[in-house]
Amino acid sequence: MVLMTFPSIKQSFWQALESNKFSGNPAFDPRLQSLRNISLPELIKVLEQYSYVTKIHAQSLNYVCNVIKPGKLKFLLDEIYFEETGDGNPNNSHYNLLKKFLFGLNEAFGGTMLTNTINPQVDALIENYENDLKTHPAYVAIGMAGMGTECICGPILEEIWAQIQGRKDLEDVLPKLNLEFWGIHTGEIDHSHAVRMRNAIDGEVGDSEEFANQILQGYQLSVKFWDDLLNIFVTISA
Repeated sequence: MVLMTFPSIKQSFWQALESNKFSGNPAFDPRLQSLRNISLPELIKVLEQYSYVTKIHAQSLNYVCNVIKPGKLKFLLDEIYFEETGDGNPNNSHYNLLKKFLFGLNEAFGGTMLTNTINPQVDALIENYENDLKTHPAYVAIGMAGMGTECICGPILEEIWAQIQGRKDLEDVLPKLNLEFWGIHTGEIDHSHAVRMRNAIDGEVGDSEEFANQILQGYQLSVKFWDDLLNIFVTISA
């Protein structure tokens, strides 16, 4: 007699997550690869629009922290939110750190390339994201703002930074700029968050098929958000 074994709820969840992950490896995604070759004004346009996404990420983390029950995951999300918003100093929020990089980059090339205006397509995408976040159960929101963005934006930012560093026209400029944003989001801090987030999500899923399905649903919404955002970036830099 052969005993049949079935994956646990957690195993099934991670298998489903793997099959629904971001549609392409960022290191080979042509939408990101193009950042090495577009003009400098176009690159600054893309990065400026990304800054608005960084801002909404902090807001979504705050929302999730307020709607989920106390526990290991809430503790971790509270910690990440505190870091994201500057460890008590708003001037050092990750949004402002990226802005400091952009201001320095802009000034290094004449100071005329920042628009200080959100692109209408990016604005609409963020608005839809916010509506989805607040109209779904808390565990869907976890997938969108916790599991989703922590797992997806890290590799994307690493590739954006690799493309920036590979540009010949920025070789002499980058060492003079404020690079703290990139140090946080493409280094050990972000990698540590990803591992801890996976462990916390693992504990949150437990043996609940309902929680697993809701987190997966939120993750799928997050995947669509990032795909749509990169498609917008292509139109911005065209």
